[in-house]
Amino acid sequence: MSRILITVHKFFPANKAGTEVLTLKIAQELQARGHEILIVSADPPATDARHATGPEWQDYEHEGIKVHALGESLRLKNYTYEHEFYHPEIADHFETVLDSFKPDLLHVMHAQNLSAAIIERARKRGLPVVFSPTDFWFICPIVQLKRTDGTICEGPGPNAEHCISCYTPELIPSEDQFVEAVHGRMPITQMLGRRLTGALGYEFYVGKKRVAAEAATRKRPGVLREIGNSVDAIMVPTEIMKTLFIKNGFREELIHKVPFGIDTSLLEGYQKKSASTTLRIGFIGTIYEHKGLDILIKAFQRLNPSCDAVLKIYGNTEQFPEYAASVLALADKSQEHREKISFLGTFANEKLGEVLTDIDVLVVPSRWYENTPLVIQSALSTRTPLIATNLGGMSELVKDGENGMLFELNDDRDLAEKLEALVGDRSLLSRFRENIGNQRTITEMVDDLESIYRRI
Repeated sequence: MSRILITVHKFFPANKAGTEVLTLKIAQELQARGHEILIVSADPPATDARHATGPEWQDYEHEGIKVHALGESLRLKNYTYEHEFYHPEIADHFETVLDSFKPDLLHVMHAQNLSAAIIERARKRGLPVVFSPTDFWFICPIVQLKRTDGTICEGPGPNAEHCISCYTPELIPSEDQFVEAVHGRMPITQMLGRRLTGALGYEFYVGKKRVAAEAATRKRPGVLREIGNSVDAIMVPTEIMKTLFIKNGFREELIHKVPFGIDTSLLEGYQKKSASTTLRIGFIGTIYEHKGLDILIKAFQRLNPSCDAVLKIYGNTEQFPEYAASVLALADKSQEHREKISFLGTFANEKLGEVLTDIDVLVVPSRWYENTPLVIQSALSTRTPLIATNLGGMSELVKDGENGMLFELNDDRDLAEKLEALVGDRSLLSRFRENIGNQRTITEMVDDLESIYRRI
């Protein structure tokens, strides 16, 4: 038995995406095997940091797992741009957690919102550290290796020039935000606030911010590479992640391929699909730009309105309201198709099997590499074929023409052609189902994790 401290960037009950689900299932499986588990997480950054309040941390329990969650008020202590990746105040608090829990091992599922400084403090104590990246935060400050123009990136580049052009501008407050900040600190009208921007030197203010932001952005890759290379093992789920980590300076000898596994108990509600004359197309995931729901809606609207197909969308429309409003408006653009598009909200994890029962083909139109999305493995476990973006991670599981189809990044016309093929020839689905093999379970994944734990 060991005391294992697991870190993740955010966690249940407020956050329920793939990384959080995977972290919870790993923690529960390890605890069931006799290990003592503590998860350390953090609140995501507040929309308006000036309004962040609340305790610096709180302890609670979720589904039998103890959680220590850091609050936004702690994250904002003496905040600078560098704190996004290296936060001394959070690291100081993390040391108090190490003192009280006394772990035998630190397993980092994610370090965003906590910063990589926690790893450095653990290593200075001689604590074994393993790292299971679920995205590219250690390489890319916006996590997804996706530029603002929608193209795919492979890393910061020399002197972080790619990040300077893509990420740094996002750090600079707009003039409207500057006016709001002035208004928030002074009892003046918005109109007077706008006039004051000239007097208070908005350009001077922004100039100072830009210098600091660029300096932090250029420093980021080296700091994270050095800290990342100090761990005992980096466990990646896909070949594309292994390739990109090595390309960006992480030591190949540290990297182990450990594919994700799924909790098959979540699929117990699955029933064999009933015969349906209607092609039931599904989307399950975060309703946000990087997941590409707009691509799927556009593709669906390219289908003949008279074709026998429906689109079932599962996801939270309140988490990212601006994007959700845009896809809802997009769905309304074609009245001929609108009645065939359903926004069905979210569902409890244990209902996943029931949801997949009523989906003939699941579409994963993501705009970034993805790293073995659990929804893909879950769909394959129920013999549900997929259509996914032709990018590493997804394309390692979805084999074009074998167990599903692949379409080109951002190409709604190509996706529409794939959907039309299924509408026109339903036997394709039967063939794809026959080619789907058994999927890896969380039990098998944790077997591999424990094997690595024992070796370090």
